[in-house]
Amino acid sequence: MSRYEVRYAAIGGQGIITAATLLVAIAVEKENKHAVESPTITAAVRGGATKADVIISEDRVIYPQAMAIDFFVCTHRKPYAMYKDKIKDNAIVVIDSNLIFDKGDIKNWAIHEIPIIQETKEKLGRLVLTSVVTLSITQALTGIIEYANMVSYVREWAPKGFLDLNMQAIDLGQHLAK
Repeated sequence: MSRYEVRYAAIGGQGIITAATLLVAIAVEKENKHAVESPTITAAVRGGATKADVIISEDRVIYPQAMAIDFFVCTHRKPYAMYKDKIKDNAIVVIDSNLIFDKGDIKNWAIHEIPIIQETKEKLGRLVLTSVVTLSITQALTGIIEYANMVSYVREWAPKGFLDLNMQAIDLGQHLAK
């Protein structure tokens, strides 16, 4: 792996920014890789389309902007239309099957239609856990971080009293990715 690019896109955006931050932290702190995050931090984070790009590399990241997305997760049609540019022809693309219907030109993408929002709400009862579910789906479909490192980091990171819910979010993400 020389350079691996991930893009998360959604409406609102706090969850995807958290997922991106966690992904970078795990890559850097647990796997000794180089990683950077480029989130959209604007008024869009409060209800509009937003995105967070992550670049992970064995080498120092010289150019911190996404150029050819390897893995894309999107949970709403508006950011899907806005941010699907720069996706490689052979990328892995995860879309929320309940919120994105018109996929457009999917090139040679490996499409995974997963009801991320609905499943998180129904199984865990808290949409805030979408970030950890998304992180776990990323791990399961890409292997860009090790499962054990993800679990270890989330155990250290999870707020007091919410460890069990975060571990359930990891399990749900792994299950949804199958």
